Amino acid sequence: MIKKLGILMVSLAVISGCQNNTMEPEEINPEIDVCEVCNMGIAHEHFAAEVVTKDGDIHKFDDIGCMEEFLQLETSLKEEGAAKKYVRDMETGEWLELEEAYHAYHPEFWTPMANGVVSFKDKKSAEKYVDEQEMGEILDYQALLKHEWSWER
Repeated sequence: MIKKLGILMVSLAVISGCQNNTMEPEEINPEIDVCEVCNMGIAHEHFAAEVVTKDGDIHKFDDIGCMEEFLQLETSLKEEGAAKKYVRDMETGEWLELEEAYHAYHPEFWTPMANGVVSFKDKKSAEKYVDEQEMGEILDYQALLKHEWSWER
């Protein structure tokens, strides 16, 4: 009995050690990862987004728009501390917390799901992108919350 209890305790420790308790994003594997909303392979990693729950569950998306659609359906994840939301910097691929990122939007900007929103680590980088493209607007987190996504039209 004690031996079985010991094995159970070790097994539980191993399983809990595998959870993502830090709520950090996980690297994308374009060979196997698919978007939870549209089921497309995540081939364009710099457009990827993730939601990491406080329980360590990781939800991966090929486009920020798919993540936003997922969050509209999973309202419990909008609660304070329930999840962290991540996007990738368009230039470097660095993971950024959604709330801290800046975004450039124009319906003609190419993104995997044609949402036209690309993310950057700072406002200056987003402004540079808009200037280079000669179109678009800058969205901070508050403006992104008010953004009308293609499926809402």
